[in-house]
Amino acid sequence: MVYRTTEKTEAHRAKVRLRILDAAQARVLVGGFAYVSVSQVAADAGIATGTMYRHFKSKTELCTELFRSASQYEVDQVRKGIEGKGAPKLRLQQTTRMFASRAIKGRHLAYALIAEPLDPVLEHERLRFRQAYAEQFQKLVEEGIACGDFVLQNPAITATALVGVMAETLVGPLAPSSDTLSEQQQKILTHEISQFCLRAVGSQRI
Repeated sequence: MVYRTTEKTEAHRAKVRLRILDAAQARVLVGGFAYVSVSQVAADAGIATGTMYRHFKSKTELCTELFRSASQYEVDQVRKGIEGKGAPKLRLQQTTRMFASRAIKGRHLAYALIAEPLDPVLEHERLRFRQAYAEQFQKLVEEGIACGDFVLQNPAITATALVGVMAETLVGPLAPSSDTLSEQQQKILTHEISQFCLRAVGSQRI
């Protein structure tokens, strides 16, 4: 009986924690991490502020978990694209287009993850996930070099540069002050980013 009570308690705790994270993410989708406050997230989640602190010791801890979760999801999408079917140059084109397209469609979250000014703890997480993206692209660059799709180069440097190019190119269009891109503008932007990445690795246009 004691075990069943503990199990129910843990299940309830997990459910409340998920509500908190969902409420926090909803605020990030509207105004970035700056829009997240402990008291407001607690109100949105339908719990007392004191209850919030039983799950997260601070706003930074809450935002860090949210940042990690959202970033890891995007890294996983890139990994799936890179590990897909087709020649390396085709997968590079498709994955860079996908990355840009997802960012544009989820512009508020993407801007928060890519460029929003953050406190040092979250900036550290941002750099860590930049490296995670680069590690995925490095595998693809190495594969492309091996099969002759890409010219001989330093895969680690190229992969880091590809991630940097994509992120910096998207900062302007994703910024809260920027106008929403039309469907045609989105197609042009994603196409140009992917073509630049192909040229950067020494591959022909496709």
